[in-house]
Amino acid sequence: MIKKVSVDDLKPGMEVVQLSADVWQYLPYLYTKPGVIRNDAQIQAIKRDGFLHAFINTDIHSELSDEERLEKLILAQENEAPRKPRRPFNKVIDQARQAYTRALDQTKRIITDAKMGRQVDFHSSAEALEGVIESAIQNADTIVCLSKLSKYDSYTYSHSINVAAIAVVFGEFLGMPRRDLEVLGVAGMMHDLGKTAIPNRIINKRGRLTKNEFEQIKKHPIFGLKILEKSQDIPMGVMQAVAEHHEKFNGSGYPHGLKKSDTSVFGRILSLADVYDALTSDRSYKDAILPNKALAIMYGMRDQDFDTREVQLFIKCLGIFPAGSLVKLSSGNYGVVFESNPEQPLLPKIKIILDEDLTPIPARLVDLAVPDNGVELRIVECADPSQYKINLKPYFHSRIDNSPFNM
Repeated sequence: MIKKVSVDDLKPGMEVVQLSADVWQYLPYLYTKPGVIRNDAQIQAIKRDGFLHAFINTDIHSELSDEERLEKLILAQENEAPRKPRRPFNKVIDQARQAYTRALDQTKRIITDAKMGRQVDFHSSAEALEGVIESAIQNADTIVCLSKLSKYDSYTYSHSINVAAIAVVFGEFLGMPRRDLEVLGVAGMMHDLGKTAIPNRIINKRGRLTKNEFEQIKKHPIFGLKILEKSQDIPMGVMQAVAEHHEKFNGSGYPHGLKKSDTSVFGRILSLADVYDALTSDRSYKDAILPNKALAIMYGMRDQDFDTREVQLFIKCLGIFPAGSLVKLSSGNYGVVFESNPEQPLLPKIKIILDEDLTPIPARLVDLAVPDNGVELRIVECADPSQYKINLKPYFHSRIDNSPFNM
């Protein structure tokens, strides 16, 4: 429901709605910039600018706690809530790639700012993240693909934006409101800022860390929180997530050994995204694990590191074979997972690209949930593209029928 309120009644979390341009002619002191009111400082700025009223969406503002809202979302997913239709992958992948690149560039800036002792900019980060959120809403598989296929020289930068992207995708899957997706995404971009206070020789060490070195690493969530506390207008949800992303369900995490009951929704979602991307990324001291194996490992961490229901839904969100995975089919051909199928996770959409001898063939898209010319294909196993020196990235562009070997 839309309601006109005095600016004196505005509170963080309320959403100012988009109105037609001619409304301002009749209410010249009406605040009309749409979006969520993030904090008290924004409200004070609105008052200083002379605005008297605003129209808000009262359906967005809820008295439920974050935990209560998450419980409702989880129950809806467990009861097989209907999924919103997705836009075709090839129609939105180019837009998603541009959004991902913009957010990556902003991630590099805020990490550089933290290294230089400057304040990090929340509002610029939130703006840079808008395209990622929109892509997750239109077709989340585009963002999942890009998080696995986009390579960057620095693990620090790529990991931060990947955690942001995956957290946003999971939040959107759960049905979280846009303002929460913004918090999740910005928290992902900023979650490892505290590592800028730790010597590079420790961060990039190839061998096993000493006890003292690991104790330094365990302090980075605290360091990150201190960086954010010095910056302006950082939402509490972002600070909580940054501080808690290494806490665990059973209290065995760090830096404070908090159990699930003492951590925020944002912190737990960030933890899932952080672990998944860390497992599936090449790092200075270990090679990446295949996505399906990483999810299996995370499922084995239920009731220890993660809440069982939350990690189960995380796996359902990404799919047993996440978008961007290279798979071998029962026909002997190889393909890449193009789009996941949450309702039938073993039967995603596949783009077949190689024959049984790993020779490139004209790419074609098949839906494993639908027999291909009367033949039921199935996934035999996941394959490691790096083992075969295959670059999958060129396959994910707006033209489905083109082979990257001809580009």
